[in-house]
Amino acid sequence: MKCIANFLSLRKLNLSIMKKFLTGIFIIAAILFCYAVYADNDILRTIVKPIPLILLLFMIKPNSTYNKLIFIGFIFSLAGDVFLMKVIDQFMFGLIAFLIAHVFYIIAFVKRNNRLKILSAIPFYVIAGLLAVFLAQYTGDMTIPVIVYITVIITMAWRAYIQKNYSGISKFAFFGAFLFVFSDTNIAFTKFYEDYDFSKIVTIVLYWSAQYLIAKSVSSFYLETKRL
Repeated sequence: MKCIANFLSLRKLNLSIMKKFLTGIFIIAAILFCYAVYADNDILRTIVKPIPLILLLFMIKPNSTYNKLIFIGFIFSLAGDVFLMKVIDQFMFGLIAFLIAHVFYIIAFVKRNNRLKILSAIPFYVIAGLLAVFLAQYTGDMTIPVIVYITVIITMAWRAYIQKNYSGISKFAFFGAFLFVFSDTNIAFTKFYEDYDFSKIVTIVLYWSAQYLIAKSVSSFYLETKRL
């Protein structure tokens, strides 16, 4: 029994070291991408952009319902990253991919807390309505898709808020969801209204921080075996 305990302890240590190693690569890839944007290096930008999400997929073990849903969400997010690459530039397909990712995040958060708590939704949808009204002046033919997307991502943020007290790590999903809202709002603002210097770097830093925090809300990220 002692040998088995030692083996499991060593395995857990190795997994912890591997996770730290992958996190290090995640940060390096993010820095390289930001440099590529600053230097306007399309080749480096194309090579590096998918790496962070691929690493997060390696760091998550889909061994529970919640973990599986987040894992699938990351797959669609990765697809969205690819569609939004400068060399591909398929905004609508990217929008659809991320919308599907948010749907999986919503389902995951509802699995942790399925209480409606309608009153808590009011401030979220008021903000969504104000944002939709503002952007509708500039979105043209994209108005309906943008409104649908805003509705879905604000729902994701609301459900992340509802589940934040489910466990000690649930708060990471809450923080990640809000950073996601800020990242996507920044995309909408710069695409449809007015761009500004280093906006792409701001967007991607918020986005990858959001995804990393959502990953930290997954039990296997901490090498736990609890099933949801």
